[in-house]
Formats: sequence, structure tokens, C-alpha cells
Amino acid sequence: MSVELITLLMFASLFVTLFLGLPVALGLGGTAILFAITMSPHTLLAAPSAFFYTPWQYVLVTIPLFLFMGNLIRYSGIADAAYDAAYKLIGHVAGGLAMGTVVICTLFAAITGITPPATVTMGQIAYPSMMKYKYHNGIAIGAIGAGGALGALIPPSVPFIFYGLLAKESIGALFLGGVIPGVMLATFYVVYIGIRCKLQPHMGPPLPPEESFSTKEKITAVISIWPFIVLIFLVLGVIWLGVATPQEAAAFGAGGALIINIIYRRISKQILKASLESTVQLTAMGLWILIGANLFTNVFSALGCQEVITTTALSMPGGKWGVLTMMMIIIMVLGMMMDDWAIIMLCTPLFIPIITELGFSKLWFGVLFIVNIQIAYLSPPFGFVLFWIKSILPKDVHMGEVYRSVLPFIALQIIALILIILFPQIATWLPDLVLK
Repeated sequence: MSVELITLLMFASLFVTLFLGLPVALGLGGTAILFAITMSPHTLLAAPSAFFYTPWQYVLVTIPLFLFMGNLIRYSGIADAAYDAAYKLIGHVAGGLAMGTVVICTLFAAITGITPPATVTMGQIAYPSMMKYKYHNGIAIGAIGAGGALGALIPPSVPFIFYGLLAKESIGALFLGGVIPGVMLATFYVVYIGIRCKLQPHMGPPLPPEESFSTKEKITAVISIWPFIVLIFLVLGVIWLGVATPQEAAAFGAGGALIINIIYRRISKQILKASLESTVQLTAMGLWILIGANLFTNVFSALGCQEVITTTALSMPGGKWGVLTMMMIIIMVLGMMMDDWAIIMLCTPLFIPIITELGFSKLWFGVLFIVNIQIAYLSPPFGFVLFWIKSILPKDVHMGEVYRSVLPFIALQIIALILIILFPQIATWLPDLVLK
């Protein structure tokens, strides 16, 4: 059997298993073992390496620590304090509550590393408040979804950790690379909300004049968000100052989150148990997917399929930009059906040899990859963030409303993706400056 046919059959078998609803790790690992047994039994020697080497890579210790930090912060009450600060500071501006929601999601993203905590937490806090003040669903839901999706891009991003591990790229450099694109996207969202609500006041009316606050109340509200600043410095500041490695910074962050919960008197046996359970479940899921992906790519390469993929991609019309466009489309389509960790672990080993051959920066491509995943998160019909939002909205809010609410924000994400392609310095300038 030709290598080309084996390549086609491997991908077909993998996608059949995924569409049947099998766990991603089982689909990846099972497909690899099936083809190893039938095509080249000696490639099964890759299995012990995937099982025993993968989980012991030192950088992986950051994942449970960042997840534990995010879970603790979700229960700490500082999201409520931050939203109260936004309410008092910019609630009187048209669209102010929605703009504040995006800003808080951005801060939340900087201390969680994943998307669900900010999406679910802000959905529970911000949505009822915006509905109370007659905000339109198109702005309220869209702001929560777009802001929540920033968790995948703004460091400490767990997707960046997985990408860096597989692409053999510096985690610290990737964290730095995600800062400017993340802030740029958050700025796009805030500006869009402000302009839209100014032109269409019914979309996000300002707070009534009688609900005004003194300067002292506003200052007190701003001071109340100190835990965000402390945690961002503990996690990102110590990395960028060269004081700690990402692994050590993750430990600082987890310890800091625990202390903040104690200070806020939110720590309890139930909260600690829920945080640990969620951390263990997500970490185990990620490790199994990583093991399955490593096994798949090892067998895939051993059978000669990687060479077929690289040769085919390089021969596409449009040159290297045509190849890059194809990869972006593949990531976007997969993102409508698979979670971000699975996409990264499946696509990174396949795409990195092509990116290297084309002479593109792996750092720059990694930022493009994660921005693209954000677009996929919000893209109907199967964007993951859409279903997380729907799960916490009132039952009378239909899925069609959720779909319509995110369309303008998807357009902004596509603009950001194009800008990063045209101006790679958006992703590479800060890492070059700090890590020289």
C-alpha cells in the first residue's frame, strides 16, 4: 500500500472516531496502534515512549498549577469586586457595563490560562446586571463570549504551554508574544462596544443619573481589584524579570491564589475540593490527549506520512502564503468541532515541519494559531464558547441569539489575525525586546 493512501486512511480513521464521539486521546492513540499493527508492527516501539516519557516533561508541571490557581480565583470573589469597580467607574457611559466585562475578562485571562473560568464566571455576574439595565443581548452575550475567549491567548495561556512543548519553542517567549495581540483584541472589543452603543443607545444604555458614585467610592472600588495585579505580577512579572522559570511562576501563582482566598475568607473544604477535582480532571484529560497525540505523530512519521503532508503542502498554489492560509482554515474548521488542546496536539507536530521548511517563525505561527483558535471558539455552529455561554443563560435565550451576538466579534478577530499576518512584529516585538 502506498504511503499516500496510508496517510489518507489514517486521517479518515481518526476523524471517524472523533465524529463517533470517542475521547480524543482514544481516537488518536487507537488510530496509531491500529495502523502500526497492520502496516508496520515495529513502529509500536513508539508506544512505551509516548506513555512513559510524555508525562514526565518538566514544563508540564505548570499546567495543574495554573489550573489550580484559576479554579481558586473563580471562587475567591475578586471577579465580583472587579465587576463592581467597572460598574462604578464606567457604568455611566453607554455600553460601559459591556466594556467593563471585556476588561475584567482580560484580567481574568491573565491569571487563569484557560477560557471556561472567565466565560462562566462573567456570564453569571455580568449578564444579569446588564439585563437589569436593559442591555441588548447582542452586546451583552457577545462581550462575555469574546472576552472569555481571551483566556486562550493572554498569558499564562495553557494552550501556549502545549504548543511550546510540541513545537520546542520557549514558553516565556510565547507568553510575551500573546500580550500585545491579546490587549489589541480586547481594545478592539471595547472600542466596538463603545461606538455601537453610542450610535445605537438601546444596545447598551448608561446607568440612570440617580445611580452616581463619589470619588471615594470609585477609588475604593479600584483598590479592591488588587489581587488581580498581585497575581499578574507573581505569574508574569517574575518570568519577564528573569526571577523565575514558568514552572516556578506557576507555583507562585497557585500559592498566591490560595492566600487571597484565605484573606477574602472564601476558602473552605468544599471550595478546595472542587478546585482540586477540576484541576485533576483537566490535567488528566490534557495529559492523555498529549500521550495520544505523541503516539499518533510518532507512528505517522515512522510510516512516512509526515513527508507526504509536508511535500503536498509545499506544492500548493500560492506559495508559502497559500500554505499558511490553508493551515489557518484547517485550524478554524477543526476548532468548530474539537477543543483547543486536541487541535494543538494534533496539528502542531504536522504543521511545524512545514513552517520550518517555509522559513516562518515558530513563535509568530504559535500566536497566529491561538488567535485562530479564538475565532473557532466563537464560530457557529459548534464553537465551544457558545455552548459554555448557553449553559449559564436563562432558558428563554435561544441559541440563534447567541450565534448572532458573536458575529461582530468574530469579524474583529479575523481583522486581528490578518493584522498579525501582515505585521509579524505585533507578536514578535515584545519577546525580542525582553529576551534579547
